[in-house]
Amino acid sequence: MRPRHWGSLLCVLTATVAVLSAPAAAQPAARPVAPKASTVALANAPEVAPGAREVPAREEFSLAGLSWRGAAPDTVSVRWRSTAGGWSDWRAVSRQESGRDGAPAPSTTEPIWTGPADRLQVRAERGGAPVTAELSAVLVDPGTSPADAMVAQATGVPSMPAVVTRAQWGADESLMTWTPEYAPTVKAVTLHHTDNSNDYTCDQSAELVRGIYYYHAVTNGWGDIGYNALVDKCGTVFEGRAGGLNLPTIGAHAGGFNTSTFGISMLGTYTTVAPTEATLDAVARLTAWKLGNGYTDPSGSTTLVSRGGGTSKYPAGTEVTLPTVFGHRDVGATECPGDAGYAQLPALRTRATELAGDWRSSPVHQKWVAVGTAAAGPVYAVEADWPGGGRATTFGAGGSTIAWRSDLGAYWVRGAIHGTFTALGGPSLFGYPTTDERGTPDGVGRYNHFSENASIYFTADTGAHGILGPIRDKWAARGWETGLGYPRTDQKATPDGVGRYNHFTGNSSIYWTADTGAQAVQGAIRDTWSALGWETSPLAYPTTDERATPDGAGRYNHFNGSGGGSIYWTPGTGAHAIYGAIRARWSALGWEAGPLGYPTTNELVTPDGVGRYNHFNGSGGGSVYWSPGTGAHAIYGVIRSHWASLGWETSWLGYPTSDEYGVAGGRRSDFQGGYIVFSFATGKATAYRY
Repeated sequence: MRPRHWGSLLCVLTATVAVLSAPAAAQPAARPVAPKASTVALANAPEVAPGAREVPAREEFSLAGLSWRGAAPDTVSVRWRSTAGGWSDWRAVSRQESGRDGAPAPSTTEPIWTGPADRLQVRAERGGAPVTAELSAVLVDPGTSPADAMVAQATGVPSMPAVVTRAQWGADESLMTWTPEYAPTVKAVTLHHTDNSNDYTCDQSAELVRGIYYYHAVTNGWGDIGYNALVDKCGTVFEGRAGGLNLPTIGAHAGGFNTSTFGISMLGTYTTVAPTEATLDAVARLTAWKLGNGYTDPSGSTTLVSRGGGTSKYPAGTEVTLPTVFGHRDVGATECPGDAGYAQLPALRTRATELAGDWRSSPVHQKWVAVGTAAAGPVYAVEADWPGGGRATTFGAGGSTIAWRSDLGAYWVRGAIHGTFTALGGPSLFGYPTTDERGTPDGVGRYNHFSENASIYFTADTGAHGILGPIRDKWAARGWETGLGYPRTDQKATPDGVGRYNHFTGNSSIYWTADTGAQAVQGAIRDTWSALGWETSPLAYPTTDERATPDGAGRYNHFNGSGGGSIYWTPGTGAHAIYGAIRARWSALGWEAGPLGYPTTNELVTPDGVGRYNHFNGSGGGSVYWSPGTGAHAIYGVIRSHWASLGWETSWLGYPTSDEYGVAGGRRSDFQGGYIVFSFATGKATAYRY
């Protein structure tokens, strides 16, 4: 009796590999047809010969397998009738030998590629007697994909093999119910064969992969394809397991040893027939890319710990030392990848080692060693090209990155700073790191600088936040964290889309627009601007940093609101906003050095709703009142006090129509309904009607 050979599974390639491109003259893509399957109980199939049952298909199929309840049959063999009318030879079918770590192997055979067929005959025995009652045939139509006619055109290079992606080979992602899971790193490559017919043509390879995907995801109940990647006899590489070929994605290709291994399966059966040179070359290139860029010697060895399940040779918890490129049979009770396939492993290791090159000389690898492999953690994503001509690798379950560019060197980004770097777009926003993580001079924070005039600063209280471009320049000019404090937001766009800003711990912010540049607003002035609505207020964006007034008593920022705007502050008055026509009048009178002094209110609406005003702290008090009919005019001292005593603008005088001006023996202000005169001789003010 043929030794049991319970399966190989399919592989997945990574986000960093080259993908298949359509020919220049490609026609519009045909609409894809999703895979579908039917299940037929053998007990309902007629017996066509002693011990043989024939399953008539309701629809054409191209892949078939058997499932059962209870004890597995000892042997299963099948043959099929092609849609052209000819019958195949009888072929032994192996039990599915793989699955998730720690879980039993499914009660199924390996899927068998039949090509377009309409009849399946099955022989199954247990204990030398035919068995049919518990068996069912699964017949899969793999559907169609726009990439089917293009698959054989894929090519590869040693460092980055070309890959037919899941989307290109037509993976129906609605079948994928196994959320990707990740190991800490990849330590080894496991070689499989799919134990399928070798009679497929290369333009049928995508169909075969779709069929295996359906069988693994649905029939086996795995929720996805088991292998990380698959290679056909023409050397075409197919992405298998979802989750990223550049990452340590856990598959279901070698039960008990799926974690930290990358499963590559050759499409076909290689028990007596050796894999094609094209297949072996593609497997070697894929192995070299995965292991070499993951700083693992393809000719070395590694120690793995069995997690049990499947048909693992080793109980859970057993440490096993293996070559870094090994066959499925080394860890499972299986013939996989076939005697002829297994015999190629020494040559495969040698070729992969040659293709991997001198990966130890990689500046990223050398930096990893320099910072401490234990500190950075194991390789998570393989080393890959980065935008801008450099290289990078992710370590420690994606928690840190070392990036290198020839003009900058290699630097390490980690921890919370790395989290912000990744979340905000990584190199596309920040560029390359130009420092390792450093401590701030005050000992409170940590930071990395980056090549795109960018930094990320971290403290335990603020977390890690990015600051870039002109805002970073302004923050640096103000003394970094010793000036405005640490950033407590990432750089953000303003709601109107015109500006950018960061907030800082020192009750401060920097706002930038193309017209105003980057300006700092802080303290009480910032609080007032915030209360008025930030840049959506009448003040709009700051056009200056906070400055000291000439008399040294106050502080101010100017803004670019319509007609201009400012916020002025003194310890005695607090911070108040003044803008538009009222600000223009105050400016004409000499700002805070004029008779009005500093504002003591923001601009306010008069009780009648017609006008607007600010009060000031000049000697005897001062105000500027504005209405559409009168414009803005200043009133202060005794005249202002007398106008106030009569009821301000609600009195018979109404709004002022002039600033205070000199007359014989005194001062005068004009109003809509009359005027007020102040006498030097009496020290009193008197109101008169026109």
